Amino acid sequence: STADRDYGVDLPNMTRAEAQQRGIQVNDAVQRGARRIAWLKQYAGIDYQVRDNNGNMRINPVLAAIPQGDPHPLAGQQQRAHQPDDFDLLDHEQWRYVVVGVTAMSNANKPSVSPVKVLSDKIAQIYRDVKPFARVAGIEVPSDA
Repeated sequence: STADRDYGVDLPNMTRAEAQQRGIQVNDAVQRGARRIAWLKQYAGIDYQVRDNNGNMRINPVLAAIPQGDPHPLAGQQQRAHQPDDFDLLDHEQWRYVVVGVTAMSNANKPSVSPVKVLSDKIAQIYRDVKPFARVAGIEVPSDA
C-alpha cells in the first residue's frame, strides 16, 4: 500500500554518531540498518541476508535484482531502471528505490478483487460452514448460491 511504501521509504538508519557512541562500526549495515531489515522482512518477507553455497551469509540477491532508478527522468527521455551492482542498505537513495520496487511487486501480485466480492465470499463460506450444524438443530439456513 501507499502507506507501507511511505513508511518504508522514511525509515532512517542509525546515525554514524549513535553507532560510534554504541561502539558499532559505522559501516555495519546489519546493526545500523536494523529498522530497514525489519521492514523488508515484515512487509515483503524478504531476508536481508541469506546463506550462500558455502554457508556464508551474504546480501540476498533478490535485493540486487530489484530495478532501481527513475524510468522517466526529467530530461524527457525514457530510460529503463538499472540493476545495481550491489545493494547498499545504508544508501538512502538506493533504499528508496528498493522500497518502491518491493511495494510495486507486492501490489502487482495482489488480485484486483473488490472488497464487496471478498466480503460476499466470506459470508457464503460462513453459510456453508454453519449449514450442517443448523440442519441438525432444525434451523433453515439460506442457500449460499
